[in-house]
Order: sequence, then structure tokens, then C-alpha cells
Amino acid sequence: MTGKRMWWWFLWSFILVILIIVGRFLVSPPSQNINSSNLKLEWAYKTGGHILASPIIDGNTIYIGSYDGKLYALNLDGSLKWDFNAGGQIFSDVTYGNNTIYFGSNNGYFYALGDNGELIWKFKTDDSINSKALLLDKTLYFGNNSGNFYALGTDGKLKWEYKTGHAIRSNPVIGPEGYIYFANTAGKIYALTRNGNLVWEYSTNSPVDGGVSVSESNIYFGCENGFFYALDGKGHLVWDISIGGNITGSPLVIGDVIYVVSAQSGFTPSGYILAIKNDHVLWSYKVEGFPANLSYDKGTLYFGTGNGYLCAVNNGEIVWQNKIAPFVNGAPSVKDGNIYIGSLNGYLYAFHL
Repeated sequence: MTGKRMWWWFLWSFILVILIIVGRFLVSPPSQNINSSNLKLEWAYKTGGHILASPIIDGNTIYIGSYDGKLYALNLDGSLKWDFNAGGQIFSDVTYGNNTIYFGSNNGYFYALGDNGELIWKFKTDDSINSKALLLDKTLYFGNNSGNFYALGTDGKLKWEYKTGHAIRSNPVIGPEGYIYFANTAGKIYALTRNGNLVWEYSTNSPVDGGVSVSESNIYFGCENGFFYALDGKGHLVWDISIGGNITGSPLVIGDVIYVVSAQSGFTPSGYILAIKNDHVLWSYKVEGFPANLSYDKGTLYFGTGNGYLCAVNNGEIVWQNKIAPFVNGAPSVKDGNIYIGSLNGYLYAFHL
């Protein structure tokens, strides 16, 4: 481990320890936290560790990974279907396809499970996995924290591997030119063919902490230095804009509007949710506590915050906010009038909107 990587490792470890202390000792049980009449708590399921991933819903099943090393499959009523012990903390969201659940773990393994939670196969990489896999035509694409980008067949066999040299935490996406796009923490955006050949790379002067998103014509991403970029499918700059802060999470593209999260450091952490069209800001909403990843449903943005609120914003105006836990990181999932979200205290919550 290089000196720089070790410094970042110690910094994030320190931050997580502080959040763990808050989650364990300073936060009341969920039944005492609900302070908004806009939401009704349907249920809360307690895992054995912190939840930083987003719940993924397929049919009538919710999938969520936890720091306790388990992947949980829950019914929509909050009852447990099954759990699978991966043996390493689970940061990444799951990918579901062909009656199979795919996910990576902090122990460097990538797993394929059957609908009943049985292990089908696992593949060993050389570092922890934060990246959610992209499933295309019986091939799974994902990166890991040593900077390797993998293509696996749905049989678990390696097709190819591409080395970038720096951690890949973004989720890969398929873009307008049919290429696979992803970012690494060195501030580079890559476009690869499905056979693993480099088409182009675009370098910024700042790390990319969040993900990459695409529209029909462009690729969007933000950097730690507060710049937000739009590239075309050939890697040419279309426009950029300085919005300040550290741009985290994956941009959310809805029509011709891009919704972006920017975190502001300081004694009192805060951030902004911004709506961007072309190269100008349509509106911004200030959030107390770092805002987390965004979800969108029927014109409303939903997100959690670093100080434990679940929020709803519409057209730059707050609809409601609800204190639920110490720290809410993953994007909420909305289905049939309910919203599902995990927290650092280990609970997965279901609220009725």
C-alpha cells in the first residue's frame, strides 16, 4: 500500500469510527426517531452491521448488503427470506438478472447467488469491491479498489481484465456509442469496448469520488474540485461548470436535466442538491449534513443525509424531511407508495409515503 493510499485509508477509517460511535450510542431506536407526520414507518429490519448500500428491489424481494458481511433478501413486509454470509463487508449494490443475484464484497470476492440464496459461484479479485456490476449479454462488468476492471461471464469465468492503477468505485454504465464507461479515483474516465479494448480516456485534474451517468448523447460526472463535466460519446468535452464542493454520488439524469450532489466540508458539514441543464444551474437546495445518493419518483427527489435525515425535494423546494438515524448513505428505493432506505445503525427502513 502506497503512502497516499494508506493516508486515505486511515482518514476514512477514522471517519467511520466516529460514525459508528454516533450510531451505537447517540441514536434512539427507530420507533423513537420518527418526527414527521408525512411518513408512516411500516417496518424496520435490523442487520448486524452498518448499511451503506442501496436496497435493490426485484419483484417482491428487497436485497441489501451490510457491514456484517451478509446479503439479506427480505419480503416487502420486512420479513426475512434468507441471508447469505459472504465473510466480508458489503459496500456495493446488487445486480439482479436471469434469476441470479450478483454482488461484490470487501474481501475481494464477487458472488453469484440463486433465488434461494444458494452460492452458484464466486470469483476472487485482488482487492475490495465497491462497484455495482453492469450485466450485459451474459457478461458482468465491475471494478475494484486496486484499479482493475473485470469482465466475467455469467458462469463466473474471467473474460478479460483492464488495469487502471487507481481505485474504481463508480458503477460502470453503457453509453451512447455502445461503449462501457467508468471512472477511477485518479480523475480519469475510461471508454472500453465490450472486448476490453481502450477507445479513449479523459483526464481531469481532480479525483472522481462519484459515478458516471449517461444520456442519449453525453456522459456526465463530477470531481472533488467541484467541476462538473459533460463529454460526448467520443470523449470530447461538451461543457463543464464549476459548482463548488466535492461532487459525490452518481449524477441522476431525468430527461434533459441532471441532478447532482455536492458536499461542502467545514465545521458544520453541509451540501447542495443541484439541477443542471446544459452548462447552467436551474436551481440548488442547501442540505444540512452531507447529502447522499439520489432517487427520483414522480417529479420528486429522495435522498438521505449525513446527519440522519430522509428528505424529499421537488423543484428546489423541500417537501418534507424526517430524522430517522445517524447517517443515511445509499439511495432510497421507491415502490408502490413505499420508500426503502438503509442507515449506519444497521436498520433497513420501510416508510409509506
